[in-house]
Amino acid sequence: MNTFRFFLMTTLFLIFNTPLLAQDIGVEVTPPEPLVNESFFLTFRVRTSGSVDPYISFTPSGATVQGKTEQGVSISTTVINGKFTTNREQNYVYELIAERAGQISIRNIKVEIGGKTSTLKDITVNVLSQPRRIPDAFMEAQASKTRVYLGEGIDVNYYLYFKTSIAANDVKEFPKLNKFIKRFHHINSPVETVQYKGQVLKRILAYSARLYPEKVGAAVLDPMTISVQIVESDYSNPFGGFGLGSQRYKNKDLSSPRIEVEVLPLPTDSVPAGFTGLVGEHEFSLSVPKSKYLVNEPIELKLEVKGKGALENLEAPSIYADNNLEQFDTKSEVTELGNQNAKKVFEYTLLARGPINLKQRELPLAYFDPSSGRYIEKKIQIPGLEVSGIASSSGASPQAGIQKANTKEATTDSVTDNFLNKLFAPTASNTGKESVKNVLGLVGPDLKFEGSWTQHWPDILNAVLVAIILIYAGGWYYSAHYDLALSNGAVAEIKKEISKIKSNGFNYSDLYKVLTALDKNSRMSGGGVSIDQVVDESNMSSEAKSYFKNALMVCEEKTFGIIKQERKLVFEPKYFKEILKNI
Repeated sequence: MNTFRFFLMTTLFLIFNTPLLAQDIGVEVTPPEPLVNESFFLTFRVRTSGSVDPYISFTPSGATVQGKTEQGVSISTTVINGKFTTNREQNYVYELIAERAGQISIRNIKVEIGGKTSTLKDITVNVLSQPRRIPDAFMEAQASKTRVYLGEGIDVNYYLYFKTSIAANDVKEFPKLNKFIKRFHHINSPVETVQYKGQVLKRILAYSARLYPEKVGAAVLDPMTISVQIVESDYSNPFGGFGLGSQRYKNKDLSSPRIEVEVLPLPTDSVPAGFTGLVGEHEFSLSVPKSKYLVNEPIELKLEVKGKGALENLEAPSIYADNNLEQFDTKSEVTELGNQNAKKVFEYTLLARGPINLKQRELPLAYFDPSSGRYIEKKIQIPGLEVSGIASSSGASPQAGIQKANTKEATTDSVTDNFLNKLFAPTASNTGKESVKNVLGLVGPDLKFEGSWTQHWPDILNAVLVAIILIYAGGWYYSAHYDLALSNGAVAEIKKEISKIKSNGFNYSDLYKVLTALDKNSRMSGGGVSIDQVVDESNMSSEAKSYFKNALMVCEEKTFGIIKQERKLVFEPKYFKEILKNI
């Protein structure tokens, strides 16, 4: 007896506590208003998390069942917390015939899955004795989906249908489409002929948009109202229009029915840290021109995102972060790529105020895939970033600077030797050649001492004076020839940058390169010396200093997106000539 009681209780517990494997059950009648003695279809859409087939039963009142088919099998697998879940969606279609006109009922609808039964509401069907007359003109909205996830894109088209012709049409009210991000489509739709509920009609696409729901719950696609002038032919008057009948015009306001959209929340399980908020497939592409920069040199990056999601709400992900890195406002722009896809480009502008050494890393960015019901993560490669030193016109490396210094030293010795050789012209006795008569040359003092040095002090004084003259003359020759030759390349580069500013206008990067030429001793490379200080300590006029400091301020505001007020810069050649004179 006790064993039987335990078995009975266990059986009841399993019956009433077995979870229903069905996740979603929907019923649809097509056509919604069937004709008497003609077939209509009752479709059950059943979504289960297992492989058990459902058992469906119902009682038709006023109709008979003709047959059953299974259609549209869809299987998807998701991974949540390491567990695999298989979802199966299938349509079970029953063909029925209405026996009488009027209202008939589908009662006692039950769906049994895995031992548990779900009872659905009764369905009432309005059966027509003859086809309902389609109006001469009407509006209808068509949505690609009516059950979507938060942030998932849907397309909605508002059509104007008519039978004969329309003399004129004017939009009286556009749909508000609240609770949606709206991306309107450009319309250039000709009149097309379509089949609508068994009749041939004409239609025009009056309004089209891609929408992204912003709130969970119920959302509504509002009606669109159009005022039209319908052309009607009157054949009752045989004398009108030379016996061909006359035309009448009737004004009418047409509104499309409201459409309800169910917005589902995104799953909260296993949300990746790099989730961008985007729904639908997306691609990410990062462009970094180079990985090595100099202190105070602008760093410009570009991130491109393509996909079907609401890119308007996407915020710029952080690419580089460091205490010595100053980031200005990021510019962004959304461009449509067809009716569903779009592209958003982020343009980053950074400025390094000190040395930086960041290693290469991966940045995970994720989106939600509504078809599979899971999050998909993609990783983009971020190259390392190294900032040191300061920008120069020639862009020479430290090793090149050492070689340049050695070359400079060798050149100095060579120039000095040449100068001395020219200054002390060789004599015939030194070269072995016959001396040239009647030529006066520079003769050095005779430093051969015979006797006490006090007797030769005039010769010593002459020697000292000659040495001083030689040193001064050698320095003048070196500075007038060698330094000029060395700076020719730098001046040419600066002239190119000045020409670029004159042709293309001012920007921070080009102006910065020009002004750094004033830093002859490369003091900015050690830090602590700003570009404004370099300008102030230059030999330029006070007017030129004020001009370039103001230009730097305006360029920084304009280039880095921190515009306080609109200010224009005028290219002044006389001030740029002062820079060339001081480098």
